[in-house]
Amino acid sequence: MALRMGSGCACTSASALGRAFAIWALVLTAGSLYAPCPAQADTTTQKSASYPQSGEVLMQADNLVYDSEKEVVTATGHVEIAYDGRILTADKVTYDQKGDVVTADGHVSLLEPSGEVAFADHLVLRNKMKDGVVQTLSVLLTDKSRLAGHDAERVDGTVTTLHRGVYSPCKICKEEGQTTPLWQIKAFRVIHNAKTKRIIYEDAYMELFGIPVAYLPFFSHPDPTVKRQSGFLVPTVSSSTDLGQEVTIPYYWAIAPNIDATIAPRFTSREGIVFQGQYRQRLEAGTYQMDATGTWPRTRTPGTPGDAAFRGSLFSGGKFSLAPQWNWGFQTELVTDNTYLRKYGLSDQTDLTSKIFVEHFDGRDSFSAISYYFRNLLPTTNRDNTPWVAPIVNFDHDFGNILGDGRLTFNSNMMVLGTPAGLDSRRLSTSFNWEKRYTSRAGQVYRLFANVRGDLYSTDKAPVNALPATYYGNETVVRALPQAGVEVSYPFVNSGTRLRQVIEPIAEIIVAPLVHNTDRIPNQDSINFEFDDTNLFSENRFPGYDRWESGTRASAGLRYSVYDNDGGKASILFGQSYRVQEVQSFSASSGLRDQKSDYVGSIQVAPNDNVMVVHRFRLDKNNFKFKRNEFDVIGRIGPLATQLGYAYYANDPLLTTTTGAREEVSLGGVLKLSEYWRLFGSSTRDLAQKVTISNRIGVGYQDECFGLSVGFYQSNIYYQDIEKSNTFLVEITFKNLGTTGTGQQSSSASAGVINPGSSLFGNKDTSLFGDPAGWIDRSSQ
Repeated sequence: MALRMGSGCACTSASALGRAFAIWALVLTAGSLYAPCPAQADTTTQKSASYPQSGEVLMQADNLVYDSEKEVVTATGHVEIAYDGRILTADKVTYDQKGDVVTADGHVSLLEPSGEVAFADHLVLRNKMKDGVVQTLSVLLTDKSRLAGHDAERVDGTVTTLHRGVYSPCKICKEEGQTTPLWQIKAFRVIHNAKTKRIIYEDAYMELFGIPVAYLPFFSHPDPTVKRQSGFLVPTVSSSTDLGQEVTIPYYWAIAPNIDATIAPRFTSREGIVFQGQYRQRLEAGTYQMDATGTWPRTRTPGTPGDAAFRGSLFSGGKFSLAPQWNWGFQTELVTDNTYLRKYGLSDQTDLTSKIFVEHFDGRDSFSAISYYFRNLLPTTNRDNTPWVAPIVNFDHDFGNILGDGRLTFNSNMMVLGTPAGLDSRRLSTSFNWEKRYTSRAGQVYRLFANVRGDLYSTDKAPVNALPATYYGNETVVRALPQAGVEVSYPFVNSGTRLRQVIEPIAEIIVAPLVHNTDRIPNQDSINFEFDDTNLFSENRFPGYDRWESGTRASAGLRYSVYDNDGGKASILFGQSYRVQEVQSFSASSGLRDQKSDYVGSIQVAPNDNVMVVHRFRLDKNNFKFKRNEFDVIGRIGPLATQLGYAYYANDPLLTTTTGAREEVSLGGVLKLSEYWRLFGSSTRDLAQKVTISNRIGVGYQDECFGLSVGFYQSNIYYQDIEKSNTFLVEITFKNLGTTGTGQQSSSASAGVINPGSSLFGNKDTSLFGDPAGWIDRSSQ
């Protein structure tokens, strides 16, 4: 278990006690707000409507008396002193000029500009306000946390000591007999040294339900004025099936005002030490960061990526300014092998991208040049065919409204690509694009467009699709494609007393010559293609440049939408595409090769804020069987919030290396048992392979200051040296202090340096199964 009671990193928000010390110091130096007043007797001051914030002192009270013989100023009755945005109030304030003593009594309070309020019964300051004592101190912080102490003492204007201090962010229950918060921190002595800017705790312990559960004889951290300081961070302890028992001991190193590093060795009982480090630096022109990990594993699995003497990763990124409107940057995502990140719980990523780029933006012009290196971590990937790009260059210019008030743009693209297997592809592509939109008096909505594109390719060793293991030689391919079209929609609106309905027929016609794609141009950027409702009316359904859609074609569809006065809505889109001739560039299973395409559509229904249904599909044009079927339901019924997802994809050899259809279903939910307790779980199952991919179940408690969650996670993913795993997770969260927990899970979105453990349990704001609509969180409201 790890108790996060302080931090040495860039912000010290982990310790609200440390933030409160700034308030104590202000209370103890409050005497500096008083200024000697002219000799007056029994004078009543008039209250002011404003308080100065630039050095002037405003004192107001019911009575202000000055004893000239004793040189004592006494203010009584609703004493209020304002100085530099701070307000001090008390029943009575006395200033002894001879003895250099300031005394405040009765309902002493200090209001900070930030909102914190400190309270005391009695305050004494002496020795030119450098030394002082406060009795019965209590502080209310801006986050409603509370701090209290029997007394506080300040010596020489630099060292402040609080005796018998108590801190807690928890509210005290209103039930009869409840006098203590759920948890609190108590310390016999808390010392703040303003010179060293350190806060030291002596004999500190935590109470849970009034029972001491953790004790630390001594610990310290920087005070709130220090943004960053070198030191050990809170260690974390966890347990996993693959690595055994683990402990991570991070050390933060503030190298310079603009440079820092975190070194976090991770000790495991089964695989030895996993070295982890992060380096960050800010320059005048920009910033960059590097995250590196590495290990010499004890266990090596022959025939897998795990059979290596060293395994590691390097993730980094940065962005810099070259000149006005010019930037450059880089990103690296590098690993020694395909399973390292998942094996050591660093990331679940399967596609890594490294790049370096330069970009320029100037009004209507934009320019970018990017070089890429890709790495796919799936076991079926052939790295010899994975391309690198050095570089890809884009230039765009917007001419504005010309040619009949239509907008004309120019685009130019250049690319140099290669693979370890020897394939080379060099491309230069340019295009002019014109578009104009307008609405007729009768209500029809028109979009007129035209474009012309020309490509020049130089390739070598492009594979011959008809002859496996056969390649073209050096090839030069020149091609051009002009096309023009019009898209027309005619929305009809019917508004009733409760419903507003819109029926919108949509048609598009594109006229273009049939210019076939050739395998002399290797397809590298248009492989992942899917025909659906989102690109039904697209001018080119291929996502990249290596393939284009040509020939005269048309698309037609119908959109129906309905809206009610209470905010409910629903819409249906259904359509089909037609062409004069079939196009071999599309695969037979894509639904676009023939003269008539498959039917595509979507249905979206949201009758109220508690239910949303989304259905997207593609139907075979001949037998109306599903070729693609996605179904998502997100709903909330009383205390239960659920999400159901289903996906079916017919087999398409161009999109996947697996054979057969893909079919998967997932179900998750959060049940609110009471104001603070929740039960949650999720499951994902591969219906095609009849295998459950993962299961999660757990119970959690969350209030304003404390969180507790217990859960079980089961993963049935295994390949090479990745094995099935069962993980038991326990997580405890203390507001402003941090989290303790056991259990470890590979759930990080990136290869971070310090293993974060699992955040699935213990935080009600984190969904177990994904929550794109944010509805699961609202189940707690």
